[in-house]
Amino acid sequence: MHQIIKAFNLELRRIFQSRIYTLTLFLFPAISLLFFLCYFSKSGIRELPIVVIDQSKSNLSEKLIEMISATASVKIAYNTSNYNEGISLIRRGKAYAAVVIPPQFEHDILSARPTEVMMYNSGANISTNGFIEKDIQSVVTTFSAGIELQRATPLAKIMPVRFEKHILFNPYLDYAYYLAPCFMAMMIMIFTMLSTTFAVAQRGIEGVDYLLGKVLPTTFIMWFYALVMLLLLFVVIGVPLNGNRWLLILATLLFVAVYQAIALFFVGITRNRELSLSLGGGYSVLAFTFSGLTFPTMAMFPILKAASYLFPFTYYMDIVIDQAIRGSAYEDTLLKMGCMSIFLLLPFTIYRRL
Repeated sequence: MHQIIKAFNLELRRIFQSRIYTLTLFLFPAISLLFFLCYFSKSGIRELPIVVIDQSKSNLSEKLIEMISATASVKIAYNTSNYNEGISLIRRGKAYAAVVIPPQFEHDILSARPTEVMMYNSGANISTNGFIEKDIQSVVTTFSAGIELQRATPLAKIMPVRFEKHILFNPYLDYAYYLAPCFMAMMIMIFTMLSTTFAVAQRGIEGVDYLLGKVLPTTFIMWFYALVMLLLLFVVIGVPLNGNRWLLILATLLFVAVYQAIALFFVGITRNRELSLSLGGGYSVLAFTFSGLTFPTMAMFPILKAASYLFPFTYYMDIVIDQAIRGSAYEDTLLKMGCMSIFLLLPFTIYRRL
């Protein structure tokens, strides 16, 4: 115990004597959490700029434009009748999409002839284009149904098979519900890896007690930031918490300890601080790629799907989704926490090289 306290005090002194160590452990995590707090403080996707190319200039086209304008996710930033001008706004990055209302729009509707409303988007941002396409399609479908109802057409003829959608866990399609936990946890992960590497990547580790004392300052500080992250997510940003909060807190503390163990492993196999930092940074970035948030894990090739389980970040994000969003049974979370705990054994495989 005396050796742990001695090493703990020496490491605290070393932290405040090294500017880069201090920045990595104190300032950078705080700035990153504050950045993502501000970034996700605006709930959901709102007022994405689009252009309406109204070639009809009729009463019915104006009503359709009013309905599109009332949609929360889009904002009609430009309204023109020139097709080339409207498309050029997308090419210049001024608008995400263009809605084209044809010249014979009202005439075709009043003549009971089919007509169409076209939408063009850049496809550069899949998420943004998906939101716009979904909302514009809903508006046009509603507008079309209203026209048919005015013609006294039976509802069954308009929609013989009705499709009803229920969004269970993210009814507002809020980005913050799944992106804020991901990005904030990734910052905690990266700075835990960096600061732990700074702590132990040096000569003179004298036994388990000394090693434990050296990593404990980083442990306590990153545990503090991890708890602040949970506070920001569920109290300030408003991410739902439908499961067991204590399981989530325990999993978060385990998450920090696991990435400290991985940092120790990299230091042990390389015995070089710069190389350990490089490996830790690369491993942390790959964790985001394999987490299933950018590309679904279930749709990956089998070998890539298997590789995703080599990253504790994958298990942790599953736990966050299970307990925060879905409110899943605690048995599922305990199993994933058990899988995360296996990574705690890594330092024991290379202890003699530290």
